[in-house]
Amino acid sequence: MKFIMLAYTNAESWASGDFDPADVQAACDFYEQLGKELTESGEFVSTAGLGDPTHTRTIRKTDTGPVASDGPYAEVKEVLVSFGIIDCASLDRALEIGARITDAVGDTVEIRPLMDGDAGDV
Repeated sequence: MKFIMLAYTNAESWASGDFDPADVQAACDFYEQLGKELTESGEFVSTAGLGDPTHTRTIRKTDTGPVASDGPYAEVKEVLVSFGIIDCASLDRALEIGARITDAVGDTVEIRPLMDGDAGDV
């Protein structure tokens, strides 16, 4: 079963860019090791970091047609910073992987099942 893991971090910290270099290195080391483990187990599908949220645009349908606007938000406490897609045996396993990320890096991780073709998969 495929899951998307959405990682969020503190918006204020992200905006200030005030990160301890040792913490950044520890996070990079953790993600590198986790990626190796998930690749070896066959659970890794894809991952990517996301760009600065100030460059986010949302397109909404209006009476005059689609309109792009800044953000999806007016004020947030957390920003979406990365995602990963995993293919594992169960929701419990996906939660285990997400918990490792939260424990090691401190980010909030949201786990959602991915639909695999059929709308009834939800």
